[in-house]
Amino acid sequence: MSKPQPTFGAAYEYTVKTLGGPVLENDSIVSVANSRIIAVEGNGERVGLIFVNLGATNIFVNFDATISTTNGIQLAPNGGNVTMTVVFDFTLQTRRWYAIADAAGPGNLLVIEYARFKYEDK
Repeated sequence: MSKPQPTFGAAYEYTVKTLGGPVLENDSIVSVANSRIIAVEGNGERVGLIFVNLGATNIFVNFDATISTTNGIQLAPNGGNVTMTVVFDFTLQTRRWYAIADAAGPGNLLVIEYARFKYEDK
């Protein structure tokens, strides 16, 4: 997927002011089958994280490496999702997240990350 450019409107200005720096959006599609994968690496600057199940089978996500189809957050087929933000979930979205599907055929998981970055004065 393409990496969208930030919109420099009221929402962006509010975000920069609230979080103390610009926020970049990164979206990707991860293929998930019935064995554990890393859906997204940990990032201490991540302020928001969204997972959306684009496939036709259940996908589970969890920050625990022992993820299974009975140990995770279930994302229902065709749009099941979970959203985490620093405002409501504190540091939960900064962790490494794993994913697994309950069927062998690969499903697609949309991962949208919002990460803050700061300019360094030199």
